[in-house]
Amino acid sequence: MSILSLLLASAAFFLLGLATEAHHRRRFGACPQAARCKMLRTGGWLSLVVSVAPALLARGWIFGPILWAGAIMAGAGIAFLALNLLPMRGTLP
Repeated sequence: MSILSLLLASAAFFLLGLATEAHHRRRFGACPQAARCKMLRTGGWLSLVVSVAPALLARGWIFGPILWAGAIMAGAGIAFLALNLLPMRGTLP
């Protein structure tokens, strides 16, 4: 369950990152339309909210929020590193 919370948090921050013009342009080659930005942001926030449940189910009401806080910090770090350091599609030699 804690892995699921981490995966959901990572997905949330990937979606929120791709909702920005810079990351979206870097990955897809064009600025996102307003509707797509809204969809990415909504998906990111929903994924972040849903990531609470697996953490609470895994550790209960006492340690679940602590696990969730760790999962969202790790998810943000994973998304940051992936969005900024992984090469773009088509740039590998």
